[in-house]
Amino acid sequence: MENHSGIAPGRLRRRSSGVNADSSVNGNRPLKLVTQLCSLAVGAAVILPAITNAEPVWNVRTIPLERVSVVAHRGAGFLAPENTMGALELSWSMGCIPELDVRTTKDGHVMMFHDKNFRRILPNAPEAMKKKRLEDLTYAEAKELDIGAFRGPQFAGQRIVSLAEIVAALKKDRKRSAYLDVKNVDFAQMARETAEVHEQVILATGSEADCARWKAVAPRSEAFLWVGTWGNTNDGPVEKRFAKLREIGFAHIDRLQVHCHFNTNTGTMVPSDDFIRRAAVEVRQRGIEFQTMPWNVPEQPEAYFRLLDLGTAGFGTDRPDVAMAALREYYQRGAANWNVRDHIPLSAFTMQAHRGAGDLAPEGSREAFELGWQLGCIPEADLRCTKDGVIVSFHDNNFARILPNAPEELKKKGVADLTYPEIEKLDVGSFRHEKFAGQRMINLSEMVRLLKAHPERSLYIDIKKVDFHQLAAETVDVHPQLILASTKYDEIKLWRQVAPRSRTLHWMGGPLKWMSGDPKDPNGPQAKLAQRIAALRAENFASIDQLQVHVNTAPDGTFYPSEAFLREVGNELRAHGILFQTLPWKQRDAKIFHRLMDLGVASFATDYPDVAMEAVRTYYQQR
Repeated sequence: MENHSGIAPGRLRRRSSGVNADSSVNGNRPLKLVTQLCSLAVGAAVILPAITNAEPVWNVRTIPLERVSVVAHRGAGFLAPENTMGALELSWSMGCIPELDVRTTKDGHVMMFHDKNFRRILPNAPEAMKKKRLEDLTYAEAKELDIGAFRGPQFAGQRIVSLAEIVAALKKDRKRSAYLDVKNVDFAQMARETAEVHEQVILATGSEADCARWKAVAPRSEAFLWVGTWGNTNDGPVEKRFAKLREIGFAHIDRLQVHCHFNTNTGTMVPSDDFIRRAAVEVRQRGIEFQTMPWNVPEQPEAYFRLLDLGTAGFGTDRPDVAMAALREYYQRGAANWNVRDHIPLSAFTMQAHRGAGDLAPEGSREAFELGWQLGCIPEADLRCTKDGVIVSFHDNNFARILPNAPEELKKKGVADLTYPEIEKLDVGSFRHEKFAGQRMINLSEMVRLLKAHPERSLYIDIKKVDFHQLAAETVDVHPQLILASTKYDEIKLWRQVAPRSRTLHWMGGPLKWMSGDPKDPNGPQAKLAQRIAALRAENFASIDQLQVHVNTAPDGTFYPSEAFLREVGNELRAHGILFQTLPWKQRDAKIFHRLMDLGVASFATDYPDVAMEAVRTYYQQR
């Protein structure tokens, strides 16, 4: 792994990284076990393997760049008057998450203000006013104060912002988030006032007890714990703090941030590099986002590089502009000459089981999904809506292929022509083999139940015809476990608006006629694919977590699109932290999978997940 640190870089050691909280894939198992899984009864347990020291150290570049949390301290407080609406809007425009401080006025209104009194913010006010707190004023009195002028005349006239105004700003764009750092607030009141945006607000506190209290009143909201280190001269105090967190199992904590103080004369840091590296591994293994906040070096991107090399997955900062620039440069440095073995642990390799379990079981049934999960894959569900509004998994436009022995009239119908009670009666397993007789379509509520019972699982949802708002509402409890798959970019952007915690896959199919065409033809399929990618580039690949390209293979082994094209696409996507996935059509040959991984492919979709998983495993053994 690269070490870009420019401030006293310590020697980086390889460590066991654990299973990424964002991954539910486990491919590290011998072929014998994989083939046995195909015949096991659904529901059998699968044991995750131990991760060896030979596996790569986790790095933030496996997260899409736009997903990395950059928390603008006090709402971009260094760039604009802190805790103002202007500061919040500036933070969001930069792609950051503002952190804001909340207190309660004398008459019970929650408002955004940091200090205990007005001395710093109102330097020219009467002494009696300087001594007052926000808690001593009514809402109307607080709104009269100019809290921008202290930073300069260009900011004059900015006012204290209420929680109601913050909620209104969040509702304008569901992709926005905000950290609420509680100073003096009743949690029940804050939960009520933010009820419509619970998924967009994150409680920020230095107390783990506060995290538990918040989760009790706002279970769909996240809790963020910051661990201060001001005044520490060694790792002792923060080690003790972590020991106490272990005692409670890091309960109720979704994100954790450690403050890092730099000595600019010696280049040393408190906590030490070793502690941050170990803390990052431990916190990540618990499924918690690990952040750091660099102090004393606000304008030095090298500090951010150093912390990223140590395993941080996000930042708190007074200089979000510097942090964002450092992140972009860091991602660019890691894009070329890339191989999946050196950057993604085998246990975190993403394998999409096309249509559930691919060719191994009847598609779109609960049994197929269970088998896909058992194989260490992420099954794909094709979603359609019944006549009476129930979302189910079914791929085809009609029933002709799945119900070959049905009356001709039924064969011509599709999911949208039947009610759910009628759909429930259909046997969608027998067409594959009599041993699958009686299998039924799985409905969305059952999918959600299976995911909630297994938080480590994920599910691709390929949209055929459903209402996105209905889909988002019915899956809200499992949004982080879903990966929406669509070939339509507008659908992906819409989904990220209604379900911002969910991931997305943009897939790009390739016609079979590629195998008789010239990849250099300016009007050919490869050129058209390049145009589609160029259109995404113009959008900075916004809202995309994964991108899939269909790959056809000619009898002589030539890839369509070409090897050079695939390599270039992979390099570009990695500069944005986007997972590059291919679907090698009709391929069971391990050498094809190996060649694609040599070209920088980091994930597969396949109809043959057992074969593909074994090919990936053997590839990793070729270190």
